[in-house]
Amino acid sequence: MVDNVNTTENQIFEAALKVFHKKGLAGARMQEIANEAGINKSMLHYYFRNKEQLFAQVFMKSYKRFMETILPTLNEQNTWEEKIPGIIEHYANVMQTNPHLAMFVINELRQSPQEFINIVKTNSFLDSVLITQLREAIQKGQIRPVHPIQIWITLISGIIFPFIAQPMIKATIGTDESVWDNFIADRKRLMADMVINYLKVF
Repeated sequence: MVDNVNTTENQIFEAALKVFHKKGLAGARMQEIANEAGINKSMLHYYFRNKEQLFAQVFMKSYKRFMETILPTLNEQNTWEEKIPGIIEHYANVMQTNPHLAMFVINELRQSPQEFINIVKTNSFLDSVLITQLREAIQKGQIRPVHPIQIWITLISGIIFPFIAQPMIKATIGTDESVWDNFIADRKRLMADMVINYLKVF
């Protein structure tokens, strides 16, 4: 029974994410979400009383999937250089398996910046091992004196943007999936090399 509940909730989450991504909170309809999830509207209301409650949970779950799932990688007991490819790989996998996720989170954070502030207050990213390592390396003169947040934004934007702009990029390089896969594989290597070399060679 628990497995069935989890499966249904996951169906609803993925369906709601798609619909909210396309239409936002105001334009989305519960019936449309139910149809997308392959369930009836009564079952949808059994799990979520109204659209606002569903939206709030989808947003929070999306943010955690998008941001907080990276924390184990940031806190591994390896060097910061070894963490860089891991971060890139993580977000590439997130985008490949959840293509609507980043745009949904970004759009909603732009619409509700205060909600973002409230979420960030509980985020332990700034207390991660990676941030400590970068700060220590800066203090020792081992890497450029770049604020760790700048490094972080460069990493995630460098790998996430190609997925957000996928239609435009495919129009340039071709729509064949093997070409796209090769492009992303090259992109991951390029981003890791660029960031590591920029920090260390100065």
